[in-house]
Amino acid sequence: MIILGIDPGLAHTGWGVIETRGAVSRARAYGCVTTYAHEPIDQRLGKIFKEISEVIGSYHPSQLAIEKIFFGENERSAIATAQARGAAIVACAQGGLEVGEYTPMQIKQAVVGTGSADKYQVIYMVRTVLKLDHDPHPDHAADALAAAVCHANLLRTQALTRRAADDEAMREADRAALEARADAAREVTAAATAANIQRDRDGKVAIATRQSRISTRKAS
Repeated sequence: MIILGIDPGLAHTGWGVIETRGAVSRARAYGCVTTYAHEPIDQRLGKIFKEISEVIGSYHPSQLAIEKIFFGENERSAIATAQARGAAIVACAQGGLEVGEYTPMQIKQAVVGTGSADKYQVIYMVRTVLKLDHDPHPDHAADALAAAVCHANLLRTQALTRRAADDEAMREADRAALEARADAAREVTAAATAANIQRDRDGKVAIATRQSRISTRKAS
């Protein structure tokens, strides 16, 4: 499976492509879309859309992992990030990608093991998990790769959960089948026992009838 991770931002939109095979994930490529404050907003968003579309066309990911936006004190910055995020998501929607959205804390928790990890810990774990021989730069690209790793971990966990549920369902079906066979066997045994009892009764009645006839003939 090929996953595209995106760390959205109007000035810098980081992206990273990873490929997963079972429990192993490897980086295919990563980079950053850079726009400048002096450029018109339509050109900046258009560039993000265009370059993310080119990444999708080159690596053919089927999944998108993208950071959610936190509207904190800097609302203006958050709105700009939301615009860049929208441009990237539209490119992914046109490419037919399934979207997974994660908060920065969720990504840190999945990659490092704690939601309070700093950027150096995230970069180190991304490098380790993806078996890179260098730290991925810029930071926006590292964050995008981290989002992709987070998504891969979630999909792997979901697959294991479904497999465990399927296994349990199969075991339950086997138990039900065994119980059904046991019930059927008990019914057959009960029917055979009832038939034997009835034959014994019929035999006793026949013997009693013959003895009664013999006694009647002797008396006459």
